[in-house]
Amino acid sequence: MLPCRYLKKMAEANGLGRVRFAAHEAMLFGTQKSWWGTGKQRPLPHEGVDLCRYYTEGGEPRTLSPGTSVPAAFDGEVWEVSDDDFIGTSLFLRHGGPKGPFFTAYAHVTPRKGLARGDVIGRGEPLAVLADPLRRHLRIASHLHFSLMTFPDDLSRKALRWATMGAEGAVCFHDPAPLLGEELLLCGEAGDASFWASG
Repeated sequence: MLPCRYLKKMAEANGLGRVRFAAHEAMLFGTQKSWWGTGKQRPLPHEGVDLCRYYTEGGEPRTLSPGTSVPAAFDGEVWEVSDDDFIGTSLFLRHGGPKGPFFTAYAHVTPRKGLARGDVIGRGEPLAVLADPLRRHLRIASHLHFSLMTFPDDLSRKALRWATMGAEGAVCFHDPAPLLGEELLLCGEAGDASFWASG
């Protein structure tokens, strides 16, 4: 997999300075725990990493706010723009790699105006902003769901639906942690917004 320091890109895109991103264990790849609401089990293993918590250089806990800029991890092409997303919209990007194409997904976002399937995107280019869960009356922190996956180019774009693609086996999910560029700090606080001030 090509090197990528995605957490640094997120911080730079939003002028956050030298921050450390943090995650509850239920925000990590492969878990069936959930970190919102009653904490009930997910129906399928988590397909990516949820990014929303960070600590400032001074150690203060912060949460990414709605409207936070979401950059592309790699040069690529917008493969699909999907509304099968309980908070906002999901963007799927296709990238060329030394071992063949791979895909990244950015969920719970509001795409930048005019962004459409087939658009060519540069590494670090703004794709979207984080959606506001309150617009859908959801009591969950605004966050980016970031996924890494492989699937054949001839896979129907209709198959790229969160409710089913993990169960059908056509899409192979990979842990995106190596793309982050640094290890996420583990934190005990997940859904408790009172501890995490908005950034």
